[in-house]
Amino acid sequence: MHCEAPPAVRVDRSYFGRWEVLLPDGRSCIVCDTLDDARRQAQLYAGHGHPCELVIRDAYHRVIDRETIV
Repeated sequence: MHCEAPPAVRVDRSYFGRWEVLLPDGRSCIVCDTLDDARRQAQLYAGHGHPCELVIRDAYHRVIDRETIV
């Protein structure tokens, strides 16, 4: 049985010190001032029936946190 991974919501630290939330469609980007705000945006997305994997990366694209939101 093949089990697909949930879509990923990526949170990237920009070079300007803000946090960019990229939704799985690849076109929707929300810019937040803090990481807490970015996490809340990802939680809101998941709250609309979209289980997802949250991947947070620093400005060098290193993964600093990963969790599943259901």
